[in-house]
Amino acid sequence: MRANAILLERAEAATNIVAALSVLENAGQNLVTCLIDGAPFATLAHYPADDVIDPESYAQYYFHAHRGGYESGHIHCFARYAPAAALTHVAALSLDDTGRPARFFTTNLWVTDDHWLDAPRLINLLPRMVWQNAPGPEPVNRALTALFILYRRELASLLRRRDKKLAQWAAKYPGQNPLADERLEILSSVAVNLPKTLGRLRRQLGVADNEP
Repeated sequence: MRANAILLERAEAATNIVAALSVLENAGQNLVTCLIDGAPFATLAHYPADDVIDPESYAQYYFHAHRGGYESGHIHCFARYAPAAALTHVAALSLDDTGRPARFFTTNLWVTDDHWLDAPRLINLLPRMVWQNAPGPEPVNRALTALFILYRRELASLLRRRDKKLAQWAAKYPGQNPLADERLEILSSVAVNLPKTLGRLRRQLGVADNEP
């Protein structure tokens, strides 16, 4: 894809994120309250209970919480090549205490116990991380799809750093399987700073900061 086309795609994604979050906040909600949807909260429970799966892209996600502290929970995002194909974890989106996106992070295999793919194959799946026709809450689907577009380059780097961390661990502890080592949980992370990202995008587009 040419540079201008990528820039326009990212600009459209930015617009979709702002619109989706505005819809939620104007209704007195955020990503967390929208996904929980009034259900009783239980640590580690999936919200929604049966996950959200797009019937065309086969991308899947669910929200849960168990860390506390700086985040209100996170959304685990998975990919498949086909409906019956094995599920593989791509990244999780951490939400801050206001329910806004805070960072993407990757987890070790023992955390999600799914089908492991290396970074190059996962990077090829990033364009399939869309929920345009998914049955879940429309603002969440729209925001999550747009975030995977806007931060695609950062996510690719995130996955490469994940594999590098595992390779370094394997070299440090020969004979041990790093994918099963519970001392390794979070393998890489990258901040999601929407104001900073949107400001940089506006400058790339040649839009003055004081323009609407």
